Amino acid sequence: MDEMEQLGRLWAEVPEATERELAGSRAALVSRFDRPRRRWRTVLPVRRVALVGAMAVTLTAGILVTEVGLGGSDPRTPGYLVAAPPADAKALLNLAARAAADQPDMVPPRGQYVHTKMLAQRGYYSADKSGRIKYSKVMVREERWEAADVGKPWLSREQALSATDSVPRREWDYGVEDIVSEPAACPGEPAYARLGVWPTDPAQVRAKLVAKEGEAPLRVWSSLKVLVMESVVRPSLSAALYQVAASLDGIVLIPDAVDAAGRPGLAVAMDEGDGTRSELIFDRQTYHYLGERTVNLRDREVRLPNGHKFPTPAGATSGTAVLAVDLAPGLPEVSPKASRMKIPC
Repeated sequence: MDEMEQLGRLWAEVPEATERELAGSRAALVSRFDRPRRRWRTVLPVRRVALVGAMAVTLTAGILVTEVGLGGSDPRTPGYLVAAPPADAKALLNLAARAAADQPDMVPPRGQYVHTKMLAQRGYYSADKSGRIKYSKVMVREERWEAADVGKPWLSREQALSATDSVPRREWDYGVEDIVSEPAACPGEPAYARLGVWPTDPAQVRAKLVAKEGEAPLRVWSSLKVLVMESVVRPSLSAALYQVAASLDGIVLIPDAVDAAGRPGLAVAMDEGDGTRSELIFDRQTYHYLGERTVNLRDREVRLPNGHKFPTPAGATSGTAVLAVDLAPGLPEVSPKASRMKIPC
């Protein structure tokens, strides 16, 4: 019996999930990440990958029941459904490019701020009573406010929400942590302003990346990943970046990726050569960008900037999930304990 026949028998008795039922499940999942908490001591960017209990079953069932029929339909039309993942990484990236190109770029008026909401999963290292280093995970809510104009302050806000392995709350919950970036002697361009000067022709984007990083696919990929995260405000650039990624040697399709918010998706990935694999994750139906993650392919030691080494197990993941991008008229009230730094030139 092949896999598709098994799936057909498994779900034959399950009624099709309604949009109202799915909406309730999604709302319940997202609400888990709106509960305030926060922080950690020694951390690395490693993020959570699991849907939560029964919620995972509900969402997965809805996806399996509604994903039927690829058959040449235009993915930009309402009700477009997918029967199977694209055949390879290049096919997925081409679909993602087409979906991004169909979205309008965000054009904030002067004086407004681009407000990005994210979830991040990070690694946390602590010592038990015997002095043995233990690896855990911390889920963090991140928000950023970047001015559309140069010469204005920015704000980054983080708050730890939860930790695994019974790590004492006092070790990771530091409340809301704000970092205010203030203009320096140079204007210091925010991400939106920097992205605005990038071309949207894939050949020109590739040339610009190669001029900075060289021809090596892994170096181009590493630079491209950062731009993909930032370019959620400019889908026309995202489309070009996906087309450039599709041309790189070494990219592979990951059909069962999960982002830091627990959303299942399809991913394109590249082996980093250090025992890790980095991924860009896309929605299974819309092909819109969800986030990025890095996966440990084997047990390895991670060296921190202070020179300390910490064991990180195979399967550990880190990543960021983009939840929303909108516009705000200004910065929110800043914590009185906010750290302050100068915007880099």
